[in-house]
Amino acid sequence: MSRFAVAGVLLTLLLGAVPEHQDPAESADAKLQDELRATLKTLREERSAYYQRRRSRTEALDAARAPVKRLEVELSELRTRQQEADKNLAEVKAELDKLRKDEAGDAFSAALPAALEKSLREAKDFVDRGIPYRTADRGLRLGKPGDGSPADQLSRYWSFLQEEFRVARSGEAYSAEVPLDGGRAKPARIFRVGHLILGYVTEDGLHAGLWNGTQWVAPSSPEEEERIREAVETLDRRRSPSLLSLPVLRKVGP
Repeated sequence: MSRFAVAGVLLTLLLGAVPEHQDPAESADAKLQDELRATLKTLREERSAYYQRRRSRTEALDAARAPVKRLEVELSELRTRQQEADKNLAEVKAELDKLRKDEAGDAFSAALPAALEKSLREAKDFVDRGIPYRTADRGLRLGKPGDGSPADQLSRYWSFLQEEFRVARSGEAYSAEVPLDGGRAKPARIFRVGHLILGYVTEDGLHAGLWNGTQWVAPSSPEEEERIREAVETLDRRRSPSLLSLPVLRKVGP
């Protein structure tokens, strides 16, 4: 084969390997379409993530509102009890004022000792059956039924009522020993809210509990134990006040 024939074959092969010419405008459109598709995909992913975050926030808000509503119900109940206590205190005070004015009457003199004895016994029963809070001091303030004159008994009963209403409206933390399983006892920080809630955390931090009306019981859940510890820290002023939900004793009042 001649050199000219070989050159012709090579030229033919080279021309066949050259790609067809592509329009620059079509190439730019294709690139723009690819960018638009990528942008739309990103927007869809962002929108999906936004709605997911929104659902999560809504669920978290709903979960937070549930205990708040429960606390509002308990707070309303406590306010109602306080109003009833105020009313009872006003009635007792009014009755005492009336009795003092009528003290010289024979009917009053005959009825007062029996009424006072009954009231003092009921008050003592309230201390004995209620929360185990400074029972010796409260019992000493109350005295024994029948001790002293009617005026002395009346004065003791009135002093007892005033102190019990103060206890009902207050909360505090104090130190005392609490009994544990196996007959053991440990020093603890005890917190009290009125006559309604009494709980403790041992000073070594290993045990916590609540008074259920008859005895000390362990927390029913880790969350309840954490709320007990927060209550102690709050009343010890080691923690900012916050709403805490704990079981409330239902039957209170002398």
